[in-house]
Amino acid sequence: MPSRGHKTTTRTKRALKIPPHDSFLPSRSAAFPAADSIIYNPPSSEASPEHTPFIFLPRNDPRRLAIVRLRSGDNDPTGYAAAQGQLPPEMRYKRRQPRYNLTKEHIEEMRRLRNDDPLTWSVQRLARKFECSTVFVQMAAPAPPQHLQWLRGKMERKMERWGPKRTQAREDRKRRAEMLYRGEL
Repeated sequence: MPSRGHKTTTRTKRALKIPPHDSFLPSRSAAFPAADSIIYNPPSSEASPEHTPFIFLPRNDPRRLAIVRLRSGDNDPTGYAAAQGQLPPEMRYKRRQPRYNLTKEHIEEMRRLRNDDPLTWSVQRLARKFECSTVFVQMAAPAPPQHLQWLRGKMERKMERWGPKRTQAREDRKRRAEMLYRGEL
């Protein structure tokens, strides 16, 4: 991405340097800083009392009664029903509806397959075979301890080949995650 050269940077900065509005500046007629000086800078628009939330309206307020009447009526004052037809089309991604199609026999077979050959029968493959989620497979048929130990060893061998930058980056990520869980980030 090209950046501005040294010939135009200062000129651009000078052009963008806009002085503050007079309402932010102190009065020049009085000695500054005066003990009782207040800078009055009202908001761009004040809140209207007509927009008071329902919960803050007093019991005898006519606006409260009008809102109750509108809510109890057949017509929808929010226009939610009318807006339904104006919504954009639904996104087209595959939504998985929960199907309670697994029996005890299915779960036992899932466990047997996972224990017999965890490399062939991975979590994803079992989820596809039994038409369920990967989370369910991990809960119903956890990997055998030998397989987990083999995976840990494989990861350790992989990490041994890492250089100092990659190792440091991994430690930093782990530390940031712990800080996030503690609420420090």
